[in-house]
Amino acid sequence: MQHHISDDDEPLEDKTVAIPLKSKRTERVQRKRAIRDQKRKEAASLSQLPTELILEILKLLHASDVFSFAVVDRRFHSLVLANASIIGDEIIERRYAILAQCFPLPHLLADVDPSIQPLLVEPTRQKQLGIHKKPYQHVHPPDPHFVCTCLTCILTWNNLSLILDFAHWQDNLDNGKPIPILPRGRTTEWNQALIDRYAEIVRKALGNSLWHAWILELHLGSTIRSIKRHQENKGNKRKHVEMTEEEAEAGTDQFLAKPGPLSLEFPFNRDEYYMLEAYIPNRWWKKAEQKWVYTIAGQHSRDLGLLVRFANR
Repeated sequence: MQHHISDDDEPLEDKTVAIPLKSKRTERVQRKRAIRDQKRKEAASLSQLPTELILEILKLLHASDVFSFAVVDRRFHSLVLANASIIGDEIIERRYAILAQCFPLPHLLADVDPSIQPLLVEPTRQKQLGIHKKPYQHVHPPDPHFVCTCLTCILTWNNLSLILDFAHWQDNLDNGKPIPILPRGRTTEWNQALIDRYAEIVRKALGNSLWHAWILELHLGSTIRSIKRHQENKGNKRKHVEMTEEEAEAGTDQFLAKPGPLSLEFPFNRDEYYMLEAYIPNRWWKKAEQKWVYTIAGQHSRDLGLLVRFANR
């Protein structure tokens, strides 16, 4: 029997489409993919620029942005690695000229005159350093065989380590969440891991000014947050550091050039963070000239001179 094909027997066209998935999770995935694709396009555009121009751009950024840039690809990582101190020096000069004078780097032991090095590491002297090198719960003591342990270098090491610890607890301080109390005279595994990490970062800064710039960036951020907290505390009638919203957003430390309260005393424990508004040490306000005088320049050399004279008595 012959079968006649009619128009009704035409093969059907499949017009079905996949039902688009719509959920918060898929939207997040799509946003992340779009951001990632955009970053790849930007990286591809940047890679076409000459190295000299990329370096000039990096000098305008924050240190944290430069570190993020360095992980984009191998070329950018090599570029930042090879020019880290050039970039870091420029960032410090542009953004943290005041903080850099208050928080200079300690000197490496290897950079000290070889004839003085044995005097610095001599065991009896190390024991006599007393309070300045005692094991604080929030600061790792410097390694005397790596860092100069003249009094000035110990204090600068402690200050840089303190910056990292103070920054670590900013969320607690903003939110009114108590900082954990350590057992008296004992350490804990989590705290030891923290201060070990601080010491490693400070060691990196000693040979790489981009890390120094990053530490100063952290402290400017902590200082701004702390000043805002104290400005909002109407019960605190102490003299405050003056700072406008525009100055806080500027990304530089220039507002710290204005007259304000002294902050000379090192915070010996974390309890002092609650009332710490702006820790900007190593300077005095010279009223007659209406300017800050920075006191730490040249102290390292004077300390070494005193050590030599004492040893030759």
